[in-house]
Amino acid sequence: MSWLRRFGLLLIFIGILTVSVWGFKLGLLARDVYINLKTLQTLALNPDLSRLGEGCKAIELLAQDLVAIEREGGFLLRLAPLGWWLPKVGDELKSLPSLFQIAKGLSEAGAELCRPLQGVENPISLLTSPDTDWGKALVSVQKARELWPQLPLSFRTKFKIVEKALPLAETGLGLLKLAPELLGANGQRVYLILAQNEDELRPTGGFITGVGEVKVERGEITALVFRDSYAVDDFSLPYPDPPEPLRRYMGIDLWVFRDSNWSPDFPTSARKAISLYRPGYPVEVDGVIAVDQEAVRRIVEVLGPLKVEGEEEPITGKNLISYMREAWAPEEGKITREWWVKRKNFMASLAQAIFQKAKGGDLNWLTLGRTILDLLKEKHILIYLEEPEASSFLSLQGWDGSLRPYSKDFLMVVDANVGYNKVNARIKQSITYELDLAVSPPQATLTLIYTHTAPAGYPCQPEVRYDPVYEKMMERCYWDYIRVYIPSGSKLLDATRIPIPAESLWRRESESGDVASYQAEEGPWTVLAVLSLIPPSQTQTRSFTYLLPPQVLNWEGGKGFYHLRVQKQPGTLGHPLTIKIRLPPGSELLEVTPEPSAVEGETVLFITTLKEDREISLSFRRQR
Repeated sequence: MSWLRRFGLLLIFIGILTVSVWGFKLGLLARDVYINLKTLQTLALNPDLSRLGEGCKAIELLAQDLVAIEREGGFLLRLAPLGWWLPKVGDELKSLPSLFQIAKGLSEAGAELCRPLQGVENPISLLTSPDTDWGKALVSVQKARELWPQLPLSFRTKFKIVEKALPLAETGLGLLKLAPELLGANGQRVYLILAQNEDELRPTGGFITGVGEVKVERGEITALVFRDSYAVDDFSLPYPDPPEPLRRYMGIDLWVFRDSNWSPDFPTSARKAISLYRPGYPVEVDGVIAVDQEAVRRIVEVLGPLKVEGEEEPITGKNLISYMREAWAPEEGKITREWWVKRKNFMASLAQAIFQKAKGGDLNWLTLGRTILDLLKEKHILIYLEEPEASSFLSLQGWDGSLRPYSKDFLMVVDANVGYNKVNARIKQSITYELDLAVSPPQATLTLIYTHTAPAGYPCQPEVRYDPVYEKMMERCYWDYIRVYIPSGSKLLDATRIPIPAESLWRRESESGDVASYQAEEGPWTVLAVLSLIPPSQTQTRSFTYLLPPQVLNWEGGKGFYHLRVQKQPGTLGHPLTIKIRLPPGSELLEVTPEPSAVEGETVLFITTLKEDREISLSFRRQR
């Protein structure tokens, strides 16, 4: 055998050995990636803060392994899309570089997030430290979210958990970035907490029954004072005139703090609340947080039993509502001046118990965080902040309770109890929206059904009176000032007309039942407004038929595109919502989100609940 041949064989042997070692090394790295991914999957399905260190270790190892794979086998990733033509796996190979970058970006974000947590006993110190930089992690997640839509649908379907986690991760990191400023890292911050009672429904969630003034500095609550909403007025000073419906239907002459949430746009109402809060003792307020009873109940449910001053039994999510009603009630049913002054003292005691429990730290923070996110999404908690960057972030997430501008079809039903009672606890309500896209401009019919479930027999005469038993105030008549927000330029064609007799109104002047139509002060919406009166044990049905502006339906290349947003009123639990959309005759439905409940001919049907804002998008082709 010649030396040349021997040398050639030696080179081949060395090449095979090198490729084998390289392949073995890549195989080991791939195995490690799989093991760490399985660990993270297990932890994600069963979150436990006590295993945070284990999760962080797996994330850091995963990030290192992915960097090594990119270094050792990057050219294979770049070649993978060339296999697009292969059956069954072609789409996956084509998307492999994007998928790898998503995995690498998320692992790097996780490693950045975990790094400051090492050896930290008090997470609050991280949230309030201006030196903690969450920006790199946020950028990595944002890049991953941008790449995600490039993956084939089959791939995204397999990794639904990632699809759900990406927006949550971006949201959480956005909050972490804002936390130092909001928690007083650079100086004291003052927030108002509005306690809204949805038993007496108002536009932003309920009558403002109490208000807390909270001072925060370096993540610590340095002061907390809770007051009856009636106790913050100072009638030695001038007050503005109230909105006309409050004057006309409640006999109110001055616009005071407890009625400040008349606009369904929470930032507008929050600014009004700040301006009317203790005018004799002006306070520089950095933000307003509104919570209703449902929010408090679910938070207490997570916190566990509370020890409230003066109470023998612990307060839990199950007995909270009954506790508040019993604590409010006068002893022996005697309504006195002394009782009136002290009737809401329990709110301060409850607030102190909640904050003390949270301060104690023995909590399931993951469950609490998830609960608060749900409450924000369902609008049982609303947040308004003066700081521009934070305000923009809240608006983007839909957490600020604002009327969200929308260039397409829009619907929001806003009910306001103007009857000095708590009847909303006994009201059942449903919403049906029928849209005809077969006519031009499109025509909509909105049907609202209200059922008062209290027993019959209470006379519908206006009065301001307390009952010694809280539940008795739920059995009165329901004076409801209804507003319907629809796209600007809509034209009312017809509406149910239900007159109200003079003896049932404060001004002793009868109402014709005609529906008013006007331009909203809050932005580009037309408002339909009318007063409704529903006696106990009765059902009332109202319909509004109107023409929508032509631009709610767009035509491009022979295809029709329609989008609808139905915005939920804060303080409501989730009215049954039915949406019926009629397409032009002979139309072919192309795409629709979310999945409809049924498609019957040209009618697309959605049956859901308005637990949170709902959005519908569809496209269709009209056959010639």
